[in-house]
Amino acid sequence: MKVHFYSIWFRIVVAFFWVMVFTMTAIGFMIHLFNRFNIWGLISLPMTSLHILTLLALISVIFGSLISMFSLHHVLNPIMELSRAMQKVAKGNYDIYLNPSSHGLKGEMYDLWNSFNQMVRELNSTQTMHSDFISNVSHEFKTPLASISGYATLLQDDTLTFEEREEYLNTIIQSARELSRMTGNILSLSRLETQSIISEKESYRVDEQIRRCILRLEPSWSAKHLNIYPELDPIVWNGNLELTAHIWNNLLENAIKFTTQGGEISITAQVQDPWLVVTVQDSGIGMSPEVQTRIFDKFYQGDMSHKKKGNGLGLPLVHKIVTLYGGSIQVESQPELGSVFRIFLPL
Repeated sequence: MKVHFYSIWFRIVVAFFWVMVFTMTAIGFMIHLFNRFNIWGLISLPMTSLHILTLLALISVIFGSLISMFSLHHVLNPIMELSRAMQKVAKGNYDIYLNPSSHGLKGEMYDLWNSFNQMVRELNSTQTMHSDFISNVSHEFKTPLASISGYATLLQDDTLTFEEREEYLNTIIQSARELSRMTGNILSLSRLETQSIISEKESYRVDEQIRRCILRLEPSWSAKHLNIYPELDPIVWNGNLELTAHIWNNLLENAIKFTTQGGEISITAQVQDPWLVVTVQDSGIGMSPEVQTRIFDKFYQGDMSHKKKGNGLGLPLVHKIVTLYGGSIQVESQPELGSVFRIFLPL
């Protein structure tokens, strides 16, 4: 371990050094006073060499203890203050801040206090995210549940027409599917939060997987009369089928959702060694720079007019999966000019 002038170990050694210096100085001064004022002669007891050594040892212990208490208190006080702060954090108080400058700390103690402050900030941020996550989940679940409950109650009315019953049933089915999709995304995100690698990989044609995703979403893009232009090179890739499908499904669903009637969506897949590069481009409403900085935050939805159609979990899930693969996402977008999502996955 590197030891420098501000090292805690160096400071302790210096403290003990000064304890010895002041103790020996005090003993020498006491001996000088005893000799100068002939105090030895005032002591009625016989003073043998052993008695003198015992007296000097007693004086050394007293002075050494007092000086040690003062010196070590000065040296160890930052550690004791850090210990008290950690006890408060252990009890759930994440608003603690230790100011190294107020104690003139440098070196290891300065780094230690800064590391503690950084840890508390991260814990506070995690706690805030956890609270926000619970609040957002509760809010997002409330809307479809209220819809299901409300329309199920209306279905008890015997005077409803066939068309009204069909409309209410379709609304209930749509809300149930939204709940199912939201629950699936939350479970996937929760599972991926604890993962550091992606397992259960296999080799497969990723271009065929993307084509199947496009066909699965055919009712959605056909209903809006969108033009889909896939340009997919034959590519064999090694990955997790289920997790990778989440990437393509969420990107395509977003593109379809935010592209207006009669718009265009292009999907390309090609190899740019050492990357598999998949690009999803749409002619939709686009995003402002402010929105782009937050699109991977959980439950964030930049376009409030489409809030009923999503829950803000798709892109965070995509980002998490791509990150676990060791890849990256590039986003290019302008309001009213569409968006481009470019995925880089290592071959």
